[in-house]
Amino acid sequence: MTVTNTNTATNTKTHTATKTTNTKARTHIRTWSATTLIAAVALTAACSAAQDKGAAQPLTGQGINNNGLPTAPTAKSPTPCGREATEATWPGGTLPGPKDPVPAGGTLDKIRKRTFLIAGIDLNTYLFSYDPHHTNEPQGFDVDIAKAMARAIFGEDGHIQFRMVTLADPTTGEYAQLHNGNIDMAVHTTTITCARMQGDQHMSFSNPYYITEQKLLMPLGDDGKPQKFGLADLKGTGKKVCATLNSTAVDTIKKQAGEDAVYQAPYALDCLALLQQGKVDAVFTDDALLRGMEAQDPHVARTTAPPVQIQPYGIVTNYVSPDKPNDLTPFVNTALANLIADNGPDGWKNLYAHDLQTPPNGLPQIPDQYPLG
Repeated sequence: MTVTNTNTATNTKTHTATKTTNTKARTHIRTWSATTLIAAVALTAACSAAQDKGAAQPLTGQGINNNGLPTAPTAKSPTPCGREATEATWPGGTLPGPKDPVPAGGTLDKIRKRTFLIAGIDLNTYLFSYDPHHTNEPQGFDVDIAKAMARAIFGEDGHIQFRMVTLADPTTGEYAQLHNGNIDMAVHTTTITCARMQGDQHMSFSNPYYITEQKLLMPLGDDGKPQKFGLADLKGTGKKVCATLNSTAVDTIKKQAGEDAVYQAPYALDCLALLQQGKVDAVFTDDALLRGMEAQDPHVARTTAPPVQIQPYGIVTNYVSPDKPNDLTPFVNTALANLIADNGPDGWKNLYAHDLQTPPNGLPQIPDQYPLG
């Protein structure tokens, strides 16, 4: 993996990791390149061709669905949780500068000594994290949020390395990579849920940096306009709704449209290809990801039915234990609060407008209750 570090050429060489792949389609931690990854923006033409020929196989993405659980569901049912679950902030509210002392032996100390932050992202979420020019320079809202966290730690740009995170994967999911120390944080359109903050695979979250909704994506109607269907309207119709394997979206489809309506795919990007090939009738995931799919294919659109559930995205950090808290967690939360309050060119509002190509309707609010998961 190539480190983006503006200090010296020596640092750039020093912080280059190796790339490994599994030939059986299990994607491990690896760098991105035009030959090994499918960038989201490159999918449109390929999928359109697949649709026209009718014989091509679905294109595989890198797990862009935020609903995918890192591994198997938590052993016990999650209990309701609210804003207190993500309220950790840096003592005193003022972050330490790059030269100010931080707890010895903590995560921040380790990051400083390493001289760069390791952030987990993916490269197949259009507008959030992708590599449109195949230059190994990822861009998007998640990427810029991660860069802002590195800037808060080091006081300048350039001290960050990106690694792939594949949701719903026991090896490359957020929990596994955080727990094994392969990444310091994940900024990966990951929904804050009570299940992800409880149980054996406990992860810590910042307050929300983005709020989205679960909706349905379908081909345009015969009149060329978005269809009106909601999930419940598809029950008993024989229509198939695609969602990411082992995701919370699958449970929602089962409850509202019925067991027979569920079609599970390894990645949400597969669902778009399947929809374009006519093998499924709809895709169900978060509105933010569906908006990216719409931008890639003008023949599909979110339906006009009301959203199913609010989905707050958070920055994921490692949870150790109540007796040994991760000092990166309150640092990130305070840095995020500062970013949201910043009205300058590098503040949350301007990053949102630039990366998501529309001004924000408001600031991300902390919900009274987080989704159970």
